[in-house]
Amino acid sequence: MPVTALRPRLAVIDEAWRAAAMATRESTGITPLAVMSGRDGGPLARTVKCLIDPLVLRLRAAPGLGKPLLDEEAAVQVIDLVVAAAPTIADAARWFVELKASRRSAGITGGNIQEQYLPRAFELAVVHGRPAGNAAAIAAEMIDDIHRPRSGKSVDDLAAHIDRHRSELQTALDAVWAGAAPTRHIGADHSAAELLDVVLDDDSGVGERNRSWAGLSSSEVPGRCGLALFDRDSLVSEILGTYLVTAPNQVPALSQSVPPGKPSLQGKDGDAPLDRSIATRVATTLRRTADREDLPEVAELVDAEIERSRAPWALDGPLWHAVMLVGVVVAAQLHPLTPQPCRHGYAQALSRRLAAQAHILYARRVLLGDDPAPEPAAEDTDHPGLATNLREFWRPYLGRLWVRLHGRSVVEPFTDAADFDSDALRDLLDGIARSVSYDQRSRIRAAIERAER
Repeated sequence: MPVTALRPRLAVIDEAWRAAAMATRESTGITPLAVMSGRDGGPLARTVKCLIDPLVLRLRAAPGLGKPLLDEEAAVQVIDLVVAAAPTIADAARWFVELKASRRSAGITGGNIQEQYLPRAFELAVVHGRPAGNAAAIAAEMIDDIHRPRSGKSVDDLAAHIDRHRSELQTALDAVWAGAAPTRHIGADHSAAELLDVVLDDDSGVGERNRSWAGLSSSEVPGRCGLALFDRDSLVSEILGTYLVTAPNQVPALSQSVPPGKPSLQGKDGDAPLDRSIATRVATTLRRTADREDLPEVAELVDAEIERSRAPWALDGPLWHAVMLVGVVVAAQLHPLTPQPCRHGYAQALSRRLAAQAHILYARRVLLGDDPAPEPAAEDTDHPGLATNLREFWRPYLGRLWVRLHGRSVVEPFTDAADFDSDALRDLLDGIARSVSYDQRSRIRAAIERAER
């Protein structure tokens, strides 16, 4: 049987996007898709993240189309879906322009425009088609809906609630942390290690991986580890030792303090995920939820977040505890700048894909020099943290993973392995790596452009 050549997914999407742009080119020679494209004509990273993946390819229903490398059948399917959706995408681009104009008229400056408006522009395109005479009024209504949602569930309502009840909320937060019992010694759970080995083994069959994933996610181990995080200095090192993973020079952590301390109720946040205040965690939930009508009232969200702050990994739901545990083990093995052997086949393949990307090769050669273990002095001063995040890839990876899982645990705490199998787990971990890589690539491009001026 002939072997089908695999193609990078982003290259396939780029080809499909350019075909869609040609199909929607107007008499002026300009395509509406230009507002969603980069200077080279390809789609912006956020166009892929916020529009193509969730709304055109619908990766939740077709996770096979989200793999970094696509076989010929999947590549053809991606191209067909994007080209078929070209008229709707073009209308979405026109609505995107309308939404931006309405935003300017309303004097709104906060938030990321693509993340806020691309999904809504596509929604308007599906419902209304091409913008017509009433487009400005429809766009203004949508802007009002996005930035001034129903009373009681806005970020302003959150701030007002905390201001009114600061003393009671602080007392509740103190009580949750004071009442947490010390975690007993977690020990080396070899059965859990064997299950995780199968989940991350590329040679295991899907059925075997799913059974092992169901066993790991239903066990007490991920939850016990997540609780121990808050009172054991060496917790992550112990976890990596149990799973026979060599710890990086800088052991992965979810907080600047080890173990993580009690978060503030409101105030300045740290860079690490568990250094975010309660107010920031709830505000993130509000901003990332498409339909706030489905959320509890702000008071309930704050109370739940206070309780969650001392839950395992500061997350709700045993399945998400297990995903976080697996994520820590995988993150410790990702070294794009200095590739090295990994314990698990899945982590090895992911690390190699990251290391082979052009922006990583550039960073290794130019931004960080030829030294495989560059000193902090090589940091790009216009992009603080870039060299550190390239060198210690686990930092942005675990940060983004925790934020994603936090959102899922708030709205889907009772998800189990039947609804989120080992393929879904891998797709999620792949997606986090791609998201981090997109961000790093954009920052490196900015550094290159600045150097060429």
